[in-house]
Amino acid sequence: MSTPVRGAGEPRWSVRGEVRADPRLRLYCFHHAGGSASEFTQWHRYLPEDVDVCAVQLPGRGARIKEPPHTRMGPLVAELAGQIDTDVPMVFFGHSFGALVAHELARALVEAGGPAPRHLFLSARPAPGLVTHRGSIHDLPEEEFLDVMDRRHGGVPGELREHPELRGMVLPYFRADYEVIETYEPAAAAPVPVAATVLGGTDDGIPLEQLEAWREHLSGPFGLRMFPGDHFYLRPHRSAVLDLVRAVAG
Repeated sequence: MSTPVRGAGEPRWSVRGEVRADPRLRLYCFHHAGGSASEFTQWHRYLPEDVDVCAVQLPGRGARIKEPPHTRMGPLVAELAGQIDTDVPMVFFGHSFGALVAHELARALVEAGGPAPRHLFLSARPAPGLVTHRGSIHDLPEEEFLDVMDRRHGGVPGELREHPELRGMVLPYFRADYEVIETYEPAAAAPVPVAATVLGGTDDGIPLEQLEAWREHLSGPFGLRMFPGDHFYLRPHRSAVLDLVRAVAG
């Protein structure tokens, strides 16, 4: 397995499994809450050689562990809008929290008059303004926070409960990501004129109508695909999901 790399002079927010010279398309990937760029750093292996896969690393984790994480959507999107390369056509793929980030970044680029992504893949997230789980959790005590996370999505690593040092590193950005989600208020603005495919897991618990509701926030061609599995259906169905990405890449 190759080690994720950054090109010469490449900022810490941009992580690649392989640097692709002279790409014809760039795929920006946005991770879930509490996640990191490592979720996507091997995707280049399954896509054409002229597709540059850039996994976005938000502050507070990975090589950016010493940077304070964002707690509001506005500054997060403003940072990314000022940094991403728009020199070649782009596709955005956002999973869960990352779907909101991808959508808001696409909106910011359109409103600034810059190049917009060719396509949005919005995975495992209700449309803006809708929630599957009510109530705020980002400021709960540690054990309660982990219990809620386990109930909602399962798979909270046992190491987080067993090792206080690890919790001290990981929970700040987990909580910050959830604070972004829980304080996020979508703008009353025109739909984003970008083609989109919304993806979901059949056992995730997100009502189908909340996925369909993304149509109200987009004005380009729209598709919806469901896969067997829970909130992290993406992992066992990576090949099928990347088939959709390849079809858009052309």
